[in-house]
Amino acid sequence: MPMTALTWASLTRTVNDIKSPNNFINRLLFSNREAVTTELIEIGIFSGGREIAPFVKKNGEALMVGGVSEKFQEVSPTNIRIKRPFHASDLAYGRRPGTTIFPTSGQQSSAIQAAVARDMTFMADKLTNTEEYLACMALQDTVTYSDADNETFSITYPRPAGHDITAAALWDAAIVADRQMEADFRLAKKLISDDVGLQPTDVILGEEAATEFLDTIKQLGHVLLNANNVNVGAINFAANFQDSGGMYLGDFCGLRVWYYPRTVSVLGSSTPLIRDKYAEFVTASPAAENVMYFGAIADNPTLRGQLLAVERFSKSWEVPDPPVRYNLVASRPLPVPRRPGSTVSMKVVSG
Repeated sequence: MPMTALTWASLTRTVNDIKSPNNFINRLLFSNREAVTTELIEIGIFSGGREIAPFVKKNGEALMVGGVSEKFQEVSPTNIRIKRPFHASDLAYGRRPGTTIFPTSGQQSSAIQAAVARDMTFMADKLTNTEEYLACMALQDTVTYSDADNETFSITYPRPAGHDITAAALWDAAIVADRQMEADFRLAKKLISDDVGLQPTDVILGEEAATEFLDTIKQLGHVLLNANNVNVGAINFAANFQDSGGMYLGDFCGLRVWYYPRTVSVLGSSTPLIRDKYAEFVTASPAAENVMYFGAIADNPTLRGQLLAVERFSKSWEVPDPPVRYNLVASRPLPVPRRPGSTVSMKVVSG
């Protein structure tokens, strides 16, 4: 395999070019991605009331008014470093499905490159899954992780306390007429409008929330606009999900409604990205100022003491005996909703 393909510059370029489809929330809300040159990320949170301009007497002096409040905090982004071994004998002699029994030297070289590429994609997918997990936790206003052997951290965004609520009439209420989904959608719109002056654009439903939403739509005879890929009243699993993992259910009360059932494994436990019983109301607008930041990466042996501003960094190195080549991928992602009041988490199913 050409050694130029194993330099850190080449590997870093390759891992940043790999596009994983498991990124519905990041594509919807955190498409603004910014790599910084610093170890710490300064987070500015914008907030501002809905005060009127004060009145003065005719020919009176102008009054001084406050501007938009901007709170700053410095946060160390998450730190990810994963690696995979490539054993020389496996790369050179390991036969894979679909390959010839007695390959030529050219075929063998191509097979080695394909094996390395597969492992690079595998590790890149892990990073994408992590970014998606962080983005979904940011919707809940707190990013937490606890692994006593490696890392424990908690990052809290100052979202207004009233944006984490329970629906007044849950969507699985025994008496269908008691379910007031329109009122819940109006409440979420009002909360976001009052706090940040924006309007929500989408609502993302967890597993149980989506089931009860569609059941209520059917029972009460509501209409889902543009519902081209669902059977109203039940989730149609024969319909195509988007590659990014979300299923568009239709428009309701002026919002796009999505079903997002994907899970990730966190410390060996299957965890839904969107909580099963919740509806997450979000503002997918540049005005919400959601950013996925990437902290600078330090790798002294490779970068000679410099910090590298890049989404992902990769390098490889050899251990001579037994002969093993390791490939490493590193990243420091941190989702930042600069207007955390642009989201509302609503529990809509009992339990």
